[in-house]
Amino acid sequence: HDVPGFTINKKIAEGACAEIFSAVDQSNGKLVALKLLHRRHLANRAEYKRLQDEGALGLKLGQNDNIVQMYMVAAVDDLPFVVMELVSGRTLREHLNAKQVFDNLGVLRLAKGLARGLRFLHNAGYSHRDLKPDNIMINERGQVKIIDLGFAESYNSFRLFGRSLDGSLPYMAPELLSSKKSSPATDIYALGCTLYEAATGVQPFSGMSDQETIAIQTNFKILAPAVQPRNASITAVTEKLVMTALQKDSAKRFKSADEVLLELARDVGGQRIDVP
Repeated sequence: HDVPGFTINKKIAEGACAEIFSAVDQSNGKLVALKLLHRRHLANRAEYKRLQDEGALGLKLGQNDNIVQMYMVAAVDDLPFVVMELVSGRTLREHLNAKQVFDNLGVLRLAKGLARGLRFLHNAGYSHRDLKPDNIMINERGQVKIIDLGFAESYNSFRLFGRSLDGSLPYMAPELLSSKKSSPATDIYALGCTLYEAATGVQPFSGMSDQETIAIQTNFKILAPAVQPRNASITAVTEKLVMTALQKDSAKRFKSADEVLLELARDVGGQRIDVP
């Protein structure tokens, strides 16, 4: 790829729709990440628009410590790309693939960083709609960053009726599967599923097929197995936080990221959870 104004170093990630490269911005010598649409999706207007919308939303949101920052959205030879902050470190998925489950303090730090990022997004009127370990970076300072705003949408969106289900089934709230309507509470459910997986190494609700996963997610009688038997470092207070976030009944779940942060601000087993 040749992108005017940037010197591309190497590919650092690849998804179904886009490739991400580390690059140098020739105007200021700064290291950045370039997210380019796969050429095979050039004719796919939905993917084309999604990448442009992601860049536009990132620019509109501005800076937050817990969400990847966007610098510019443009196109070269009709191939759209987004220039964004280069986040060092590994994804939460990479940590879990390496069998690195998080201890109590690690889960609380993760919860705090993610809740701060979600609060920022929700206050701007958007839900992320695809929060999962693959879309969370943790840098060498332990700072948590939410990446990939490709599925994010405004609560005031009128595109909801009859649209396909975007996102990842094991992290989808039951009400999202039935009404396809997102809210802060649907992101909180995904947060709960993510924290559970970080603490145990397994997803709380997943089946052998999409149909089975949907059946498990929407059956309110099926509860997530307790965390503490799988991870002895997790306190009862932390387990309650995780389990409240992943309640299938939205009325029993935290309503907002603020509620999660309030819970974290209480004495969580006497542990300081300062996060960068």
